[in-house]
Amino acid sequence: MWSATKDGRQQQRGSVFEKKRLTRNDDLVSSFSMIRDQLIETRQRLIAQLPVTGEILRGSLFERTVRHTRGCTICAGGGGHPLWVLSVGYAGGRTRQFSLRREQVDEVRGWLGNYHQLREALEAICELNHALLRPDDAAPRRARQTGD
Repeated sequence: MWSATKDGRQQQRGSVFEKKRLTRNDDLVSSFSMIRDQLIETRQRLIAQLPVTGEILRGSLFERTVRHTRGCTICAGGGGHPLWVLSVGYAGGRTRQFSLRREQVDEVRGWLGNYHQLREALEAICELNHALLRPDDAAPRRARQTGD
């Protein structure tokens, strides 16, 4: 249903652009612009919290045990030698592994943590941007029915 606004323009009633009274002091504010402003404000807060640093690393850290087949008394006794490895996967299924010294492990854990924090923040920002792209009154689409 259409109605005329104060300035003579046509406007669909019940649309996202219809003004609603949200405050007592007769200020008219669009509910859509308030939601949009809240989304943008939340996005800006997330951007401000991004762990922007050069100390960032993608991959998986794990410990494995290397066992020599002969000539090592530790391995012969069933012990083996612990070794920390950073494994990074690339496109095409390629994997690269980096052997780490014990003193590097804590630093690498921190860099991996920075990567995960940044990735989570970027995902949250993308979700907010998706919401900004969606029309306010958009309803989920129904599945198409096939004519059997």
